Amino acid sequence: MNPELATLTAQGISIGDQKEQQNNLYPDCLSKHILSIFQGLKIAYNSKNAIEMGRVFSDSYVGSFYSLKNKVALVNFFQETFRSLPTGVSLDLTINIYQVLEDSAEAFRAIADFSSRLKLLMMPLQLFDSERVYIELHSEMPHGIWKITKIDTIKD
Repeated sequence: MNPELATLTAQGISIGDQKEQQNNLYPDCLSKHILSIFQGLKIAYNSKNAIEMGRVFSDSYVGSFYSLKNKVALVNFFQETFRSLPTGVSLDLTINIYQVLEDSAEAFRAIADFSSRLKLLMMPLQLFDSERVYIELHSEMPHGIWKITKIDTIKD
């Protein structure tokens, strides 16, 4: 296994799975700017910080993830979810990227899913998996900061 890929997996961000890697559509690692967005999302989620989570989403975010169509609704949903967790419960988000559709200077598009494990005093309680999602990231001007612009749930 590529050492960079092993590091990504250790950080809870993985690319592909063994069954799907037969298609050779998966890079050995993500671009640094894309990896930083996914790391920022993971850190904000795990720390239950909806404000920081909102910083990885574009103000122009649109999507159908959790049936929430804009950034304000998405951030409010996570803020309420984080507040409702009992004291001592921690979160551990894993991001699985199954297929990279585009990784260019203009956009990043991929098929992914998110797995969240609830833990109480370091003991796993429950695992929540999202359905597969289509995710888009774009660079926003004037500073070229990459943000998540779309997450759509894929209906099979």
